[in-house]
Amino acid sequence: MENKGTIRFGVYSGETFLAERALARRLSALGEVERVILWGDEATAADVLEALGTPLLFGGGAMRAVVVRRADPLAGDQRLTAALRGGPPEGVAVFFLGEEIKGPLATAADEFIHFKRPTKGELRELAVELMREAGLRVHGFVLDMLLEACGGDAMRLAREIEKLSLWKGGRLPRDRIPELFYFSEPAPFGFLEGIGWRDRLSALRELSSLLERGWDPTKIFFLLVSQVRALILARAALEGEPLPEGPDWLWRRRLQQARNFRKEELLEHLMSLQELDLKIKQGQMDPVSALYLFTLRVAPGPP
Repeated sequence: MENKGTIRFGVYSGETFLAERALARRLSALGEVERVILWGDEATAADVLEALGTPLLFGGGAMRAVVVRRADPLAGDQRLTAALRGGPPEGVAVFFLGEEIKGPLATAADEFIHFKRPTKGELRELAVELMREAGLRVHGFVLDMLLEACGGDAMRLAREIEKLSLWKGGRLPRDRIPELFYFSEPAPFGFLEGIGWRDRLSALRELSSLLERGWDPTKIFFLLVSQVRALILARAALEGEPLPEGPDWLWRRRLQQARNFRKEELLEHLMSLQELDLKIKQGQMDPVSALYLFTLRVAPGPP
């Protein structure tokens, strides 16, 4: 087996993002390469072997890296395995990626890794790593929200961090961060939508569902405070104040919801949340009770 920094024959399967990340590391270690991309559910073993033997297009000492994605159908091909058993030709590297590659192809590789779905602890470590690579400061409360938003999916985690990195170098208020992570995930905002539309039954139903699924009531309370503050800004915009930066579609909806409230009402609701927060911190009320009490206050109608 060659030095780990110069792997020329790798097989990576399982969790897609982690497999692609391993591939990226190996390609980077090779330096300047001419990449040839094939798809195993379309290409044949003969196509792969031809790519391995085809002269470089540009020369100049660059190595060719043949990358075969969705390679599961080729994993059992005896001709391909036999050709690669001694490694790829000089000046060429080959990498296979798939869902669950097993057998002689994986055994013959210089490096074979099957990536399992990461645990919550592993996802947290990955989040720290990705945030540092993106030049972002690592905060515990941001990590908590990232893990909640990605739903255990490493690819989704990477996309959420990419989204967050768009704000790098700018100022993003703490109470705006949940919007970035959850705008494409309806579960947390079903409850907040019920509050915005003053729909008691919908808000109570969504709140119960969140708690049953294990959502931290403290996080829901934090999101609720952010929602009320956003509605205050939207109400001010209806009265001539400039609209804050953010997704247009989101502010359009908030402007619609803000019409359900007078500005004085929203300010009173924010003060109510501050009072409830103080009671929670003093141990006079638990977060779940505070959430239900506020919902009953803000959304009129029969219980």
